[in-house]
Amino acid sequence: MAPRTLPIKKRGFSFEVFMWAFTRFTVFAMYGLILAGIFGALIVSSKTGAGFGDILYWAFFPTLAENPLGQIGMTVLAKLMVIAFVLIACGHGVHGVLEIFDDYIVSARARHWARNVVITYAIIASVIVIYIILSA
Repeated sequence: MAPRTLPIKKRGFSFEVFMWAFTRFTVFAMYGLILAGIFGALIVSSKTGAGFGDILYWAFFPTLAENPLGQIGMTVLAKLMVIAFVLIACGHGVHGVLEIFDDYIVSARARHWARNVVITYAIIASVIVIYIILSA
């Protein structure tokens, strides 16, 4: 039995199709930012003499360790990369939560309400995270 496929022309462009594509692209973006962060840590370690472990220690405990990025002026770039990663991961997570709600909530009105609540929460949380990262 051949798998059933539906051409893109007949699928239309709905919120579900947009979120399906968004999820696939955010995964690639997260992997890209992770690799860029690892390469950046290696570059910083070569310029400052800090080891890869020192960079990771600072990344996970920024208030306990000396900031190796401050020595070469890359703090703004690091903050922008963290903000980008948080926003992409938040969007990816929102889609996962919405898929779970769609599986368990039967009413279309309740799904719409839950969708609005989750998206509003994600936007508010993202704004708070951006403020915290930029003010640190």
